[in-house]
Amino acid sequence: MKIQYVSKYIALSEEGLVSKMVCPIDQGSLLSNLNSEDNIFLYCLSCNYKKNIGVKLYEDIVKAVSHNEKM
Repeated sequence: MKIQYVSKYIALSEEGLVSKMVCPIDQGSLLSNLNSEDNIFLYCLSCNYKKNIGVKLYEDIVKAVSHNEKM
């Protein structure tokens, strides 16, 4: 998995080209990062929410980013 796809997805969501991923607790924007084992996770700056990205979500992100790059 490449964090670049997740970062690109977040950038596209800020432009309104894909649906925005928001924190389920306070509806704030989510950011991406890698942990020490190179697993990608999303986190919220406003609260302590953190979610690891699974294979299904990652595949959906890659598909959305790839679709928008073709446009």
